[in-house]
Amino acid sequence: MTPSASSLAKPGAKLIAGLHASVAPRKTAPPTRDGDELRHPLEPADVRAFWDNARLDARAEGAAAGRTDADRAAVAELRELLATIIHRKAREGAVAMEVSTQRWCGLYESLDSAGRTAVLQTLAREFCTPKGAALEAARAYLDGASQSPDPARSAPLARALRDSLTPQYTELFDQINRLPGGFAFLVHMRADMLEYIRQSREDTTTRAMSDALMKKLETWIIGTLDLKRITWNSPACTIEKLGQYESVHAIKSWLDVKHRLGNGRRCFGFFHRSVPMEPLVFVWVALTDRISSDVQSILRERSPAALQDEDAATCAIFYSINSQPGLSGVDLGNFLIKRVVGILRAELPNVRTFCTLSPMPRFRPWLDGWLTPECLGSPPADVAVPLSAQAALVAQVPGAATWTAALKHIAESRGWASDQAKLDAMEPVVRALGAHYLVNVKRGAGGRAAYDPVANFHLRNGACLHQIDWRGNTSYSGLRQSLGLMCNYNYVLDQIGANNERYVRDGAIAVSGDDPYIALAAARAKL
Repeated sequence: MTPSASSLAKPGAKLIAGLHASVAPRKTAPPTRDGDELRHPLEPADVRAFWDNARLDARAEGAAAGRTDADRAAVAELRELLATIIHRKAREGAVAMEVSTQRWCGLYESLDSAGRTAVLQTLAREFCTPKGAALEAARAYLDGASQSPDPARSAPLARALRDSLTPQYTELFDQINRLPGGFAFLVHMRADMLEYIRQSREDTTTRAMSDALMKKLETWIIGTLDLKRITWNSPACTIEKLGQYESVHAIKSWLDVKHRLGNGRRCFGFFHRSVPMEPLVFVWVALTDRISSDVQSILRERSPAALQDEDAATCAIFYSINSQPGLSGVDLGNFLIKRVVGILRAELPNVRTFCTLSPMPRFRPWLDGWLTPECLGSPPADVAVPLSAQAALVAQVPGAATWTAALKHIAESRGWASDQAKLDAMEPVVRALGAHYLVNVKRGAGGRAAYDPVANFHLRNGACLHQIDWRGNTSYSGLRQSLGLMCNYNYVLDQIGANNERYVRDGAIAVSGDDPYIALAAARAKL
């Protein structure tokens, strides 16, 4: 369960522009609130109308010129506006600054992908920390500290040094955030940054700017979120966003969404008060009478896992959590899960088990790297695969010398997922490898964090590793990511604090349940 494109929209598209892709820009009424949300005051900002009008003005001014010339002129004007916003703040009144910032946002919105990339590069390189000013402030601080030990006398120099080290583009972020709907604009602009960074990983200046904006968003978002339950009666634009941002289990149709919001199902999201119709992060929940071991039973329209009587549910299964691309790195999922657990406990007292059904998105890439020529010739002894399982797998591939060679051959062949004999032979081997991957493969400083990002997320939140699920996700995406493996993380409420502390401090992974593969992998980790 984490932070694939659906038929409603594709993640990674230009998100703000996508709000109006199907209609011409027009003025709209102020957004209304969903009655299911928690009662918090909203800023009276006509967010949609603001961005509609900004885009309409920008396009009208550039309609007479060719697209290339318009983009070139827009980029040049954006650079001039940046200088106005950043360097002339002291000489400009608040109204003039707001007008300039609105103009900047409207021009940015009017650009295509290449134009936005050019603007972001300019912003990151020309409006970063001024090196000369930082050096001068550092020298002044060192000289002052050496001349007088009094902290009061060096405090102004320390403040000047801190200000000189602050990138200039943060002033633009601050000004945009003050506009109606500005927070949503910044989230989408950071999505543009991340999309560019994925294509140009060597651009460290833009990466630094993206990180700086992430910190800003993280600070601004605290105390400004409303928790809503999303239902089939929620606004259509909100339901459409579920399909646009769903990245774990693709939504195929409106009927698919209706099923996921139906009886025995829940969806909750955090909404920013300036964009009350668009979830920043949301989680899907299935109410069941047992811990689910495959997502097919949850997603099927007529599913035996769907309880007709919700009061009979004893388990809440969190099977997908998603956030907007621009909020990557901002830890909202942890807070969302905790809030939802509290709501479900109050609404359904019989629900005592809170468990995830989670993907293992890096398992297949890790496995492909692990199956080196040396590993194919002589399997490592650090993964405990029973001899009988090794022999059964080799028997499926005539001529294979080792079980690792047989596994690689089957996994790269066509049709193995519908061959029952191959599936039976693969199950104990792949489950053993999956347990080893989750328990023993580490990353980060000191090698304490789980290599798998989803595992690291839940273990840091205090969950227990509960069970490896063979054939947990038999979709094309599930087979490509993890050979169909999924796993359950169990949130044992009275153990969450202790589990979190041990994992963060020592990398210790708490285990619940009696999965033999996890138990064996955990025992090997202690050797």
